[in-house]
Amino acid sequence: MRAIRLSTACALLALCAQASAGEVNPYLRLLERSDRLQQAFRPWRLTVLGPARDLDAAPEVPALVRSRDREATADWLARQGGHSGARIGADLLCVRAAPDVLLRLAERPEVERVEALPPHTARLDRSRPDVGADRLEAGFELDGWIDAQGTPLPVDGLGVVAGVVDTGLDFEHEDFLDEAGDTRALMIWDRAFASGDPPPDRSSGVLCQRKDGTLMATDGEDSLVCNSIDFIGHGTHVGATMASSGDPYRGMAPASELIAVTLSVDFAEVADATSWVFDHAEALGRPAVVNLSLGTHYGPHDGTSLESSAFTELVGPGRIIVAAAGNEGDYPIHLGYDPAGSTGKTHFEVFAGLEVNAALLTLWADGDAELEIAVGVDKQDEQVALSAFVPLGAAPAQETLSDDGRTLGRVTFVPAGEKNADNGKWNVDIEVAPSDDTFSGNPDGYAWFIMLRGQGSFDAWSAAATAFTYPALFSTSTEEGHTPGDSQKTVGMPAVASGVVAVGAYVTRDRWTDSDGVEQIDEHAEVGDIAFFSSLGPSAEPELTGHKPWIAAPGSHIIAARSHTSGALQEGVLVGEKDNEKHIVMQGTSMACPHAAGIVALMLQIDPTLEPDEVREILARTARRDAYTGDELPDFTWGHGKADAYEAIAFMLGVGVCESDAECAEGHHCDGAQGRCLADEGGCGCAGTGGARSDLWLLLAACLGLLLSASSRKGW
Repeated sequence: MRAIRLSTACALLALCAQASAGEVNPYLRLLERSDRLQQAFRPWRLTVLGPARDLDAAPEVPALVRSRDREATADWLARQGGHSGARIGADLLCVRAAPDVLLRLAERPEVERVEALPPHTARLDRSRPDVGADRLEAGFELDGWIDAQGTPLPVDGLGVVAGVVDTGLDFEHEDFLDEAGDTRALMIWDRAFASGDPPPDRSSGVLCQRKDGTLMATDGEDSLVCNSIDFIGHGTHVGATMASSGDPYRGMAPASELIAVTLSVDFAEVADATSWVFDHAEALGRPAVVNLSLGTHYGPHDGTSLESSAFTELVGPGRIIVAAAGNEGDYPIHLGYDPAGSTGKTHFEVFAGLEVNAALLTLWADGDAELEIAVGVDKQDEQVALSAFVPLGAAPAQETLSDDGRTLGRVTFVPAGEKNADNGKWNVDIEVAPSDDTFSGNPDGYAWFIMLRGQGSFDAWSAAATAFTYPALFSTSTEEGHTPGDSQKTVGMPAVASGVVAVGAYVTRDRWTDSDGVEQIDEHAEVGDIAFFSSLGPSAEPELTGHKPWIAAPGSHIIAARSHTSGALQEGVLVGEKDNEKHIVMQGTSMACPHAAGIVALMLQIDPTLEPDEVREILARTARRDAYTGDELPDFTWGHGKADAYEAIAFMLGVGVCESDAECAEGHHCDGAQGRCLADEGGCGCAGTGGARSDLWLLLAACLGLLLSASSRKGW
């Protein structure tokens, strides 16, 4: 259970919005006024006890800038002590600077918009056979996929870059070593803890590159052994799920090589990191798939934010992004309705976080809406405090709420001031900063609520204030006078961006034996069913973003590599030899995402020029349906169904599912009754199935005897 407290507030204080040449998002204005939110952007330093915030350092906030002259913008920013990164598309620039510098940046004549990026949170085996990846290492007896001796070549991700943008990568873990004992990591850009020089194309962080079987950094003229670490362990687990070459916990694409970016602990500069991975893969002449097992619920959820636009610009032929849908399938973080002339009231719980004890709400209303918003506090079901109602187009305002002289907390409203130019909607951001005794579960019965009155539809989301803070949760009560929140529309950014493959999670494991020899059982998990936490669609504007989520993959109780610098967040999750555990159990769409990303790596081995639309279409065409998914797909839980690696590759090679002979390999035809490519009479029917059709299975076994031994391996 989460530790809990609540808060209150009192005096009304009007705050004037500054005029600027370019627009800024309300979150940047909110940061300007909130010491609590700024703390999430103070840098980390390593201490003898591990990483800790440097509370004496000034906060530096990541942002995306739309500029008519990016080089002029970058030059000015450098003179102010800020940093610029990737240039994306025709006019986007990734930057990081102090909040006041970003506000002054928006006043420059070439700048059209500045969007500060909030912290992103991590989306925390039987899975490998479940998606058919183990069978693919046996290969296919087809022209172009056999060696000189006639042996089928494995489909294992060879020649493909597996991009990991996350908490780091334990590049010397045995699951990332090749047969010679050399690391399969090509390079790491560490933006958190490593020592050495930055990449030549960036002004911060440390570049480690492969040399003599390990990763090396430089410090001026000196060479250093790379000291990049994954202190949290999330990135190592994700990278291994995608690309481990170890046994028994083998990844989806075990012959792929890795390029990783270790993010600073706000996880916010994701677009810049993704661009860097793609650029270096391209320089090597290789296709790449980038796994993003992280996200945020700040923003319009409709694909129009600058961050969403950046990811849409970044994808292309041989440049694929796969993102975790989110872990809010059981969290009511969404609220949306039309008051229709009345007043709606919804309670919400605010939880004490490890760092920032505040709720961050972001509201987006239709352009023709006429709404007013207030925040208040009940005590024992009776209202004791209420802020002034703030119209959608008002100036920023801040108010402290109190109950008979007792301070309950501070509420800050920051409306954008005008409709968003990219989607025509009104945007208002709200910070609720409770006092210590008014968090959820407080003994006095204080409960926060939000009220909306007027006309027009809106969607609001509760976003985590930092990477280590729980989002506020809306009440689902349907009692008279209460409007419930829900967990619909909870696929977050960047998964919601157009062109990005959004991945939900299902269950392939409900028990395991830990390093103490104790069998751990999750009695609430049902193997085959959707994971309870898997975020739900649709997006706020499906016609702009495409269907969300797109596909589901294994994500519950996944066993994969454990970083040697990370610990266990709970008992019973370490696996292996006691006190020398090399693997750990994790769950989340974070774990489902690299399964799908690894499948995409296999697809890119077959065709390095695959377009994002082609990847999504193949995943959809070959997705598995069963009693859990049902046949009415796509839906907003499963997307198009369960990802199937074997069927995806079989389809690409012309020996899988089909609608016409044109989709079949030479010497094969499309059998209308079975909907599969079968060998012409007298040939070898080398097509397999993801299901249990015995006739095709026997035919496959006869042609590819290796498949029987490959599919019998135990592991994921």
